[in-house]
Amino acid sequence: MPRTKMTRHELKEQDEITTSLQKFTDFVVLRKKEITTGLTIAAVLAIAIFGWSYYRSNRNANAQAQLSQAIHTFNDTVNIKSDKERYEKTIVEAQKTYDQYRSLPISNIALYYVALSQEGLGDTTKATQTLQQVAERGDASIKGVAQFALGAIYKKHGETQKAIDVYKKIYDGGGYSKAAVAYELASLYEANKQPDQAKDFYQKLVSEFPDSPFRQNADDALKRLGAAAPPPAAQKPS
Repeated sequence: MPRTKMTRHELKEQDEITTSLQKFTDFVVLRKKEITTGLTIAAVLAIAIFGWSYYRSNRNANAQAQLSQAIHTFNDTVNIKSDKERYEKTIVEAQKTYDQYRSLPISNIALYYVALSQEGLGDTTKATQTLQQVAERGDASIKGVAQFALGAIYKKHGETQKAIDVYKKIYDGGGYSKAAVAYELASLYEANKQPDQAKDFYQKLVSEFPDSPFRQNADDALKRLGAAAPPPAAQKPS
């Protein structure tokens, strides 16, 4: 498989290794007699360093390619007509990625797609357990996404309070679009006959994220609830 383009960090790392080896070579020329016996050891270390750098880069590329296949399968509604078949194939591909590359951050994204497919197959218990695992062990880039999906599953199955608890955790801790989370919380509170809490989050959305795609829905909801929309504050990232 062709190697992907090296990142700036990897190039810098390789340059530092090359510079170190050059300095060592200069040292050998100056002190040849004293270090002849150590030359073989140095050569072995140099090979090991470059070998590990290549292995790591190649391993990341292979993991990305394998995950890409799982994601493609999950989204392939053209060639795979049956949702059941699509989800089952996704689980096989994503689980393979997770099993082979679980030491890499990319493994948590693979596990996320396992969870979505489990839910698609109707196994909600496994899906929620898998998403909780991703949220617990994943880094910030995937933790919030997994929590948001978990909240969506609770909401879908009528477990309103669990969904609210999850979304509030995301709203307070970050990791996902705050505007989207505020809208989900407001909608859940409104559906749960808690108008005061619903108004609070709708108003936060209008005030803090006036350019959010949820803005119009929030305005309509505030009118429906008989509340005035607050003036927009300084805009924050949604």
